[in-house]
Amino acid sequence: MAESIVNFFRELIGNDYITVFIVSMIPFVEVRGSIPLAIAMGMNALAAMGLAFLGSAICCPIVLAILRPIINWLKKFKVFRAIVEAIEDGFKSKAKGVEDKANQFDTSRIERRKMLGLYAFVAFPVPMTGVWTGTAIGAFIDMSFLKTVLVVIVGDLTACGIMTLLSYFLSDYIDIILTVVLVIVLLAITYFIVRVVYKAVKKSKLEKAQALQETKEENNDIKTTND
Repeated sequence: MAESIVNFFRELIGNDYITVFIVSMIPFVEVRGSIPLAIAMGMNALAAMGLAFLGSAICCPIVLAILRPIINWLKKFKVFRAIVEAIEDGFKSKAKGVEDKANQFDTSRIERRKMLGLYAFVAFPVPMTGVWTGTAIGAFIDMSFLKTVLVVIVGDLTACGIMTLLSYFLSDYIDIILTVVLVIVLLAITYFIVRVVYKAVKKSKLEKAQALQETKEENNDIKTTND
């Protein structure tokens, strides 16, 4: 399986270093997939870590700067509104979770706890975490742009270190690691899409039911007035 994945990217892009850099920028994949891929390509572990870190980290300030404006712009279009609002609600929910945990402590430590919570979310390379999701959460936390970028990048560096060590010391099993990562990524993407669509449909039905109820109440008021 690992050989097939490596050959696919080599034929698609043609350069191992550019491949690792680009793959590390892909949501859900990021360093979880790009570092094992680099090791499977025979790349030096430090080079693999450096390229994966650069590719994933560069996404943070860009996503942080444009995410909320894009969401607000897309919500103006009825065709996108339900889906976009479902995605936004998901990010807000995760951000609220981080803030709620931070608010359990005294005021002087809230900011520090927010930073620690966001760092932990990015640092451990498990499904549905990473730079993209961490940055999206950071966009909805009351924290400065620079602090959010710093925390996410440090978390990303930690994740890179973890994945590099795992891939290097378990290089004999890199085929299994890469296959498992690919399966997990596909499952995570599927779960994300299904969840967003489900929430969007549910919210749309609720809004229609509320609109229908309001219409009935208005008609009843008009009928009562006429009587």
